[in-house]
Amino acid sequence: MSTLGLVLDDAALALAVGDAAAPRVAPSIVDAGQGQPAHAGRSALARARSQPNAASSRHWFELAQGRPPARAALTIARAELAARLAEWPSPLPDRACVAVPAGFDGPALSRLLAVCRAAGLAVGSFVDAAALAAAALSLRPGTAIVLELGLHHAATTRVEVTATEARRRSTRLRLRGGWIALQESWLQLVSEAMVLKTRFDPLHDASTEQRLYDQLPAVTACAARDGSAAIGLTIGAGETALRHEVVLSRDQFAARGEALYRELIAMVHELRPAGMPVTLVVPTQFEQLPGWRELLDAEFPGCSLQRLPEGFLASAAAALGGREPVDALAMATATVPATTGAAAAAAAVPLRRGVPRFEPPLSWPDGPALVAAPLGRSGQYAGGGRPTHLLWSGRALPLAAATIEIGRAPAAGGIVLAEGLAGVSRLHCTLRDEAEAIVLVDHSRHGTWVNGERVAGRARLRAGDRLRIGDPGVELALIAVDGRNAQETPQR
Repeated sequence: MSTLGLVLDDAALALAVGDAAAPRVAPSIVDAGQGQPAHAGRSALARARSQPNAASSRHWFELAQGRPPARAALTIARAELAARLAEWPSPLPDRACVAVPAGFDGPALSRLLAVCRAAGLAVGSFVDAAALAAAALSLRPGTAIVLELGLHHAATTRVEVTATEARRRSTRLRLRGGWIALQESWLQLVSEAMVLKTRFDPLHDASTEQRLYDQLPAVTACAARDGSAAIGLTIGAGETALRHEVVLSRDQFAARGEALYRELIAMVHELRPAGMPVTLVVPTQFEQLPGWRELLDAEFPGCSLQRLPEGFLASAAAALGGREPVDALAMATATVPATTGAAAAAAAVPLRRGVPRFEPPLSWPDGPALVAAPLGRSGQYAGGGRPTHLLWSGRALPLAAATIEIGRAPAAGGIVLAEGLAGVSRLHCTLRDEAEAIVLVDHSRHGTWVNGERVAGRARLRAGDRLRIGDPGVELALIAVDGRNAQETPQR
């Protein structure tokens, strides 16, 4: 029996039905008009800038929040889902597996269940989208961090992958930013450059703004790939036509997106155990972010990058929905309560946070590109080599053949931190030269951070790393110098 797979990623809302057809993917933009949706997906996106007051892009975002959403959001969500279901030419399966992003909690799933039922969709189960991604890709055992960028939010989810399943462990969510804010910043960049060069303001008119906005995905993807890209508008026709065009570099686009990029990177650091090689699972839409890949290479050397193709999760949800759980451990303990009304008489719908690994991995036409690629390039990560000295209070302390204790009461020769510092233990951590590497060993219950990542017991250190102890804490830096430059006296 076939199952419909539905992925509620508002930046790429997708549906798939078994192997019957390719997944259908479109952003969750609805031309709502007077509360009666007339267009959805790409046709609504083509009107979003020229008719901004009619465009709704926050209805799923509002549905996922902890507070009850506005009635208009529920109405628009039901209408959009019904319209997307009606796109399929053949009858739909009698049950669905719905993959939900990080921001949906229990009450939000209850509201979502009501929306699905009102649209005529029978939901068999909900599944965590990040865990489903790791399971369907059949990632090697270890830690994976799945990145998510919605229209109005960003999230990262840590998934632990074993030989039998992928299970969500923790998540970080930021209820600001997202694709729309990023594209707004790029649109402003193009406008400023065009005004400076040609004195033409493309944002003065809704129609020219829409035309410029429509070009952004292709232009930013070109800049990310080639280093620069041209974008422009032709005003008028015939002999009076005038072309306004500017060329913008990858770095210019990257500078406007840097705040969002850094927010995503910070969320990855919060979930990644310090120095641990992890697999970053990133939607293919991220490939159009100029400067993004270069930032990943610099921040996560030794890790790997796994692409998540558009529509892949919808096919995975459809495939998962036709399988029985391997055992009770594959099911979350919490379930979604039924809502009121006649349709709510059905049993509660389970939420899966653990998903059995797909063996073999889910097949995909873009198969070769689904192989994880290594991150980091030679010499790019602050030297990245073995550190020789620890900088503290104006001194460069040698690490060769040394054992340095740090805390409020370390052994003689250690670094003494002042009494009263929050989150600092008597013996907080130790730096040791273990011949093959300089290693940090954490002894505290408060935690020690390396480059913003909490140390899980032990971590190998590199030159350029920064240690943080306490909250807000003190920082120590690791450097690599030759013997002629090393000093054990205060540096000038």
